[in-house]
Amino acid sequence: MPDDLHGADPPPWDVGLQNERTGLAWQRTMLSGLACGLLVARLLAEVSLTLAVLAGVVALGAAAAFGAVALRRFRLNARALVAGRHLDDARPAALATVMLTLTALAAAGYVLLA
Repeated sequence: MPDDLHGADPPPWDVGLQNERTGLAWQRTMLSGLACGLLVARLLAEVSLTLAVLAGVVALGAAAAFGAVALRRFRLNARALVAGRHLDDARPAALATVMLTLTALAAAGYVLLA
């Protein structure tokens, strides 16, 4: 596993750009999770400003962490494809699950408090 993740990315591994498509899909997932989290925070503002701020901060933090993990994953995957190795890392999927769970819990809190 390379230690330098800040170097230049290798050229695309294939003509179908599978890694690029996957990276874009993770970015869309991150942005939609952020949008849902901020929407729930906005709805919570009608019930409790403290909960709204907390939900918004958690949504921003989770989206930032998700973006960092997705970018790191993209770079590691690009290098692994060129080297002929496989990556067995479930962190992006686990983080997406955490984002979804936190959003669902905040939405449930809104329904129960409203």
